[in-house]
Amino acid sequence: MMAMKVKLALLTGGSSGIGLAVAAELVRSGASVILVARREEQLARAKAELERMAVRKAIRVRIHILSLDVSDANAVSKMIPPLLDKIGTPNLCYIGAGMAYPNHFEKIPLEIFRQTMDVNVGGAWNMLSAVIPRMKNDGGGIIAIVSSMAGLVGTYGYSAYAASKFALVGLSQCLRNELKPDGIDVKVLCPQDTDTPQLAAEDKTKPDETRRISRNAPIMSPQTVARALMEALGSKKFLIIPGKMGKVGWLIYRLFPRLVYSMFDREVSYVRKRKTAS
Repeated sequence: MMAMKVKLALLTGGSSGIGLAVAAELVRSGASVILVARREEQLARAKAELERMAVRKAIRVRIHILSLDVSDANAVSKMIPPLLDKIGTPNLCYIGAGMAYPNHFEKIPLEIFRQTMDVNVGGAWNMLSAVIPRMKNDGGGIIAIVSSMAGLVGTYGYSAYAASKFALVGLSQCLRNELKPDGIDVKVLCPQDTDTPQLAAEDKTKPDETRRISRNAPIMSPQTVARALMEALGSKKFLIIPGKMGKVGWLIYRLFPRLVYSMFDREVSYVRKRKTAS
């Protein structure tokens, strides 16, 4: 399945959601993993879950965890190099740590915008700065950066989040071109709404217009997204869009953007009229 056998993977945002699902797929394939996230208790639960699975399937792997705020460049530079000196250089680096705060633009505080950029983009930059030089020295590897369909198509109510995810697509494109000669394969993953703790948190502030626009889009499971990524590791794909709905939506947007915008406008108008009537 994979052109390059993954022996050791480092995953940010690996303690839950898509990251944990990817970690589970990697463990099943015989890879050891390093899970990086902020919450120690969640990391401990994720480690225990993966270790139980490995025991059931008689797979000999190592599960490492590290509590770290990836948006803190100083902390990353202090904690990641010693960890990799001890454990080894990962030949897969999965960048999945992120946050989202959907709302109308004027209701998103500047502090939230800055935090979103610091975590989603700055966190990727910080971790890759620590990992890429080691990958180069050790003969290459794979980098998988998690963006979103909101990083391809601007979505109502997601101005801060989409700005960060568009930035990750651009970063991924640049790194793909820079690192290919060094034997490093860069991929960007753009899933649609996925059943994760983050998605549940988003419901607290999501505008009604956003709910209306996305009401017919199926919510993917983290396992489905993880399998799509794993399948792509052995291919020449750069852009990975899991699921038929996402692929079709992206194709329609590329070919007929005015059609997509008119759909957005129609749904927003519907919500606004109902609010006015009430």
